[in-house]
Order: sequence, then structure tokens, then C-alpha cells
Amino acid sequence: MDFAMRRSISQRKTIRSTDIRPWFGDLGLRCMGLRCMGLRCTGLRGTGLKLVATMLFGLGSSSLLADIVELKDGGVIYGKVLNPQSGLMVQIQAEDGTLIEVERKFAKIRISLERDKKYAQDVLQVGDSLEEHRAIVEKSSNEQMNNIANAHRERIVELDPSDRATWVALRFFPDESTGKWLRDEVVMYRRGKIKGDKGRWYTWQEKALLDFEEKSKLLKRDLEREFDGKLKAYFNGVPRLKGEAEVYLEGVNNPLLIGRIVKLIREGDAAERQLGWKLIKQIPLRAASPALVSIAMEEPNTALVDRILELLSGGDEWTREAALSGFASKLGNPSTRDRAARCMAPFVDKRYISILINHLLSTQVVRPAGNPGGLNAASGNGGIGLGGGATPAQKQLVQHKDVLSTLSGLTGENFGYNVEQWRVWFAQNHAVQNLDLRRDEY
Repeated sequence: MDFAMRRSISQRKTIRSTDIRPWFGDLGLRCMGLRCMGLRCTGLRGTGLKLVATMLFGLGSSSLLADIVELKDGGVIYGKVLNPQSGLMVQIQAEDGTLIEVERKFAKIRISLERDKKYAQDVLQVGDSLEEHRAIVEKSSNEQMNNIANAHRERIVELDPSDRATWVALRFFPDESTGKWLRDEVVMYRRGKIKGDKGRWYTWQEKALLDFEEKSKLLKRDLEREFDGKLKAYFNGVPRLKGEAEVYLEGVNNPLLIGRIVKLIREGDAAERQLGWKLIKQIPLRAASPALVSIAMEEPNTALVDRILELLSGGDEWTREAALSGFASKLGNPSTRDRAARCMAPFVDKRYISILINHLLSTQVVRPAGNPGGLNAASGNGGIGLGGGATPAQKQLVQHKDVLSTLSGLTGENFGYNVEQWRVWFAQNHAVQNLDLRRDEY
């Protein structure tokens, strides 16, 4: 068997061996000595060498107790590690005294397991045929020795370049233009992908967005910590710190602090609520509107809700549209329908008349009280009958008062909950001038 190792930084050199096993990987390797298991090192210098051979050093029984250095791209070297903790190069001494140096960034030193010893014994007794390499791959994979299995897979595709399954197992993909097999990194790079965390691939736009979100999270965390500290100083600090906190709070206008400000408004005492309202008015209304919509939909304090609606309805067109869309999206849920309709009233937007008409009524399933799954008693003709099963559920029509109130305020009419009469009136007065073919409420 005769393999070549090419491309030194300074010059082109060659290694030849008469009895070595396959291994492949990009790493920096320097061999010092005359001979090791039939391996001749011919004055190699530098790093970044491409090896095409596995080096299994030491055949004696003592070698089975040696250290194992697992290399980045799937190779293994057996020997005594002289400097396991320090140095840019890992120094491995073989049985005959030959010294091998590998860049530490390409090496992983691990404890020799029984499976590794068995592999070292078995691999020296087999040949270089496809069948033998495939058998080693199967056995190594079953033993979770993935790096070693991949080393033999690479030898398999050298012997049989048409072995598609092995190429795929090595994470190679066929190049559509040339037919050559390329590493997945190369294929993804040509597709414009970037490798991110946990081996996932992204377009540069996706990666930029993820990076931005991550930076925003860190920035938000730091801003909230600073805000909490200033808030504590403002309410409980000494005069000097309180003065600094007042200056800081007067300049608060970052939308990333909306969560903290909303918490002040909803959960704070009277003084904290007052400060919260002052601060939220300093935040650009466009940025604060989603949070304000959520508060208006959930806050039980009606006075607080009215203040929020006054703030939103007095905003610019973009803010009003965003708020109305947020409230209208809640009309579909019967449990939030009345609150949403009430919140829409201050905006006085007649475009939503037909939507409100369609949401005047809803159907609710009511399950009467009874013994579910038990016996139901009934009397008739002087006797008592017993029947099994739960009391059947019933459908009940629900009238939404706040929807009707908002609808009457928009139209100046009141047809009660007669949906058909409302629709006739709307068709006669608003359908033509308010027709929007993109909508389906009509």
C-alpha cells in the first residue's frame, strides 16, 4: 500500500508506508525520528498537511495501554502523550521512541477504553479490501466509535468512488454541475448559507436577524437591570442617588423598557403607577401601542383602560390603525368580544360597522348540571323511569351588549339584536360607499 501526504507550507514532501491503515484529515503534523512502524518521515516541516493514512503506533501488548489521541477529522494516534495539559503541540511518543507532534487544536486526548484496545488489535489483522473496511465500519458504528468508522468510510470511497451510501454517511453531496462529491460545508457555502449554532445552516439574512435578536435580548437585559437599580434609588435611595435616578428617568424613552413600565402601571402602588404613566408617555407611541392594547384588553381597572384608550385614540394615523386592528382581532373570540368592542368605541371608525353587526350574537354550548355518566330519573304515567348517560349539552344564543353599544354609537340607530334588520339598514346606507372587495364581511 502506498499513500501520499501533500502540501507543506514551505515545500512539497512525501510520506510512504508499507503497512499502515487509512486515515484522512486536515491537521498540522510533524514527525521527528527515522522510522515508526514502517513509516518514513522525510524532513517534513510546517503545518496544514493533508494526510492520506491512519497511523497506529506500537504493535506490542504495551501499546494497548497507551494514550489515544483522537484527531479532528477522524484519525487516531496511539502512543504516550508527554504533555497532556500544556503546549501548542501535543507530543506523542511511539514504542520505538519516535516523537510525533500534532497541533493541540486538532487533537483530543481521551482515556483508552476496552473497545479501543480491541479495535487496535483487530485492525492490524485485516487487509485493505472493501468488505473488510465495511465490516470495521459496521462494528465501529455499533460501538459508537464514529470517528474511526468515518476514517474507514473515507478509505471505502477511495476504493469504490461509486458507493453513494458511504458518501452520504460522510456528509458529502454530489455537485450537480461536475458530478463530484463535495462536503456539505462546501455545498452549503455555494448556496449562500452560513453555519450557525448546533450545526444549523442559515441564509445570511436569517443569520443577521438571529444575531440582531440575540443582541437585542442582551441589550434589553442590561437596560432592565439599570432601570431596576434607578427605580430602587428613586423610591428608596439617599438624596444624592435619588437625584441621579430622577435625571435618568426623565430621559427614559427606549421601547425595550416597555415591559418594566407596564409592570409599574399594572402592579405598582399609587406612586409607582403615577411614575409609570409619566414614563410610558415618554416612549414613542408607535412602539408602545401593542403593549397598551394588551393592557386595555386585560386590565380590570376601567379608569386605567379609559386613560389608555384616550392615549391611543389621540395618536397619529398609524397608531390608530394598529390599535383598531389589534382590538378587532379579538372580536372573533366570544370571551373577549365585548371588551374589544368597548375598546373600539372611542375611535369612532365606521369602517367596522359591518364587522360589529356580524358579531352581535354568538352561540355558546351549555352543559346543564347533572350527574355526568350516571343515571337520570324521569317520571311519566304514574311511574319512574331510569336512563343512563350524561345530560346532553345545549346550545345557547349569547347577546353581546358592548358590541351593540359600540354599534349604536357609530350609527345612531338601535335595532337591538336583530342582525337581519341591521344588515338591511347597512345595505341601504353604507354598503355601496363602504364596499371593499378585499373584505368578506358583506
